Amino acid sequence: MGAFGYMGKILYVDLHSGELAIEELDPKDAYSSLGGMGVNTKLMEKNYAPGTEPLSPENPVIIGSGPFVGTGVQGASKTVATTRFPLNGTISESVGSMRFATTMKGAGFDHIVITGRSKKPVVLALENESAHLIDAGDLWGLDTIETTDQLKAKYGGKAGVIAIGPAGENNIPFALALMDKASTLGRGGLGAVLGSKKMKAIAAVGNRRPKIHSPDEHKRLVSTMRERLKRFKEHKRILELGFMEGWDTLVRKLSFCNNFSQVFPFDKANDLYGLDVYKSFKANRFGCPSCVTPDKESLEIVDGPFKGFKTTTTSYINSYLFGQLFDLNKPDDITASVRFLDQLDRMGVDMFTFGHMLDFLITEHETGNLDSTRFRIPLVKSFEALSEWLNAIVYRKQSAEMFLSGWKSLLDYVGNQCSLHAPLIKNCEVLYDPRLTGMGTMEFEQIVSPKGPRSNAGGSPTFIIGLTEENLPIFSRHLDRMGASEAGIRRVMDSPLGLNIGRMTRYSEDWYTILNSMGICNRHFNNRFYSLDLCCKLFNAITGFEVDMNHFRNAASEIWTRIRILNQNEGFAHSDDRPPDIWFSPMLDARGNPYVMTDYFGKEELTRDDISNWVKDYYDERGWPDGLAIMPEES
Repeated sequence: MGAFGYMGKILYVDLHSGELAIEELDPKDAYSSLGGMGVNTKLMEKNYAPGTEPLSPENPVIIGSGPFVGTGVQGASKTVATTRFPLNGTISESVGSMRFATTMKGAGFDHIVITGRSKKPVVLALENESAHLIDAGDLWGLDTIETTDQLKAKYGGKAGVIAIGPAGENNIPFALALMDKASTLGRGGLGAVLGSKKMKAIAAVGNRRPKIHSPDEHKRLVSTMRERLKRFKEHKRILELGFMEGWDTLVRKLSFCNNFSQVFPFDKANDLYGLDVYKSFKANRFGCPSCVTPDKESLEIVDGPFKGFKTTTTSYINSYLFGQLFDLNKPDDITASVRFLDQLDRMGVDMFTFGHMLDFLITEHETGNLDSTRFRIPLVKSFEALSEWLNAIVYRKQSAEMFLSGWKSLLDYVGNQCSLHAPLIKNCEVLYDPRLTGMGTMEFEQIVSPKGPRSNAGGSPTFIIGLTEENLPIFSRHLDRMGASEAGIRRVMDSPLGLNIGRMTRYSEDWYTILNSMGICNRHFNNRFYSLDLCCKLFNAITGFEVDMNHFRNAASEIWTRIRILNQNEGFAHSDDRPPDIWFSPMLDARGNPYVMTDYFGKEELTRDDISNWVKDYYDERGWPDGLAIMPEES
């Protein structure tokens, strides 16, 4: 495929035979599925056999990037990985950033399809329109940072690297990969899938860039975006604080501990993790290629017993999200959580799954539901105990055997009484809790997502705290920006609670799909500058295709439906689209005040029937009768 926007090549890697083959990207797939996440999904359909186990050699890993990557479009640097994930057996995508997508296209490839299992550890190296497997025996056993440093020393500092750590090597089902030391990739166990294939890392280097069909129009559109950015009143604050510019919102939305039963005190959060604590580190912020709002960070401790300690992170905010679970930071040590996250990243372990599993166990023990003598490692909130648990899990020690198949094996071990309190949807821990700030699209999307809870697929203005019904026009404008039809917007707004969250979530997911198919970062301070109309115009200018917004709408809907069908074929059904039981019990603050689950505007406490009705509305908005996804041509 000689095309604009795309490199036109797909690399197929058979690790069993060691053979590599390059095929043309089908223009029909690029046109109908857009790129990135969309083409990944098509390739998954073609290369995945129903019933394939996540850690079997036959389970494909598909890496892709979108047509905007490498064109200078603002914030277009996303890498999408698609596979069947071992944590809960779902088929879906995971998304990361930094420079790998750009360097993969620079090496001449839009997508990589990896199958088989190597007899020995390998690195896949992409260099200037060629690819080869190299022995990774000297890297096996190293952590993600050490691996990345060695590969960048070999291929140059501008190489893009996806690396796994010891957790992935040992097939821990919540192992993930790290991209260029600063972006996680693969919540749900991508690291384990790569480790099961003996693939330690992928390194890409190359200076090629995709051709642009209409460079003058492309330049005009990009320049207009940059002018808008200059007028964005929060840009200076973002440059100063990175992702922490949203601290006041994040701390109110994500402050929960003791297995989601208690609100972590906001004043304590500010004292031990807040902006003043963040500023006590020496921070060097950096961004992904083409990003004008750097939000990744290198942090250095500048005084105290850990002076000189350095780490790189996707965001300092993660130290709060993890640290609050175990009360890690203390007045005399405000660095503990940052230091522990460095261990997790180096091992290649998902902080959410690891953290919430242990928080669940400790809380069950503290409430008298679980006998701690059944465990060889203490169930206590301390840096030392967490480190012992991490080491035992990563290296598959007998003392941690109950973790080695994820939540399933852990719940089998603790029994039914404790399992009732598990914070799970589709055997994956929740990330957002509607009892804190009401049921918005990010909270609700966890229920209907094919993958289960994830961080970004349900983005909308409901992330903002405190909006009232007087602000409903904001939601209408946002839905219009995302590309919802006029009829769809009317259906969303036609609700006695102000918003029909079930119907609205469909459009949040479609917008997420379009951004990830183009390769665009969907963090709020980047995606706010995009609209479906702009994406359509940029797509036409870059690729030379002539499509309208309906083409994008239909493509996004079909991509999501294909993912749903892949999971239906594995036995997932509408009965799995249900909230965790814990949401129907109050969450208490430090004074004993209850937080109950309400609609976004806080008008009514929600019942199971309310949630069930929204799930049905979501299905109706998607055109899935009774939750059964059917491709349009099959309906």
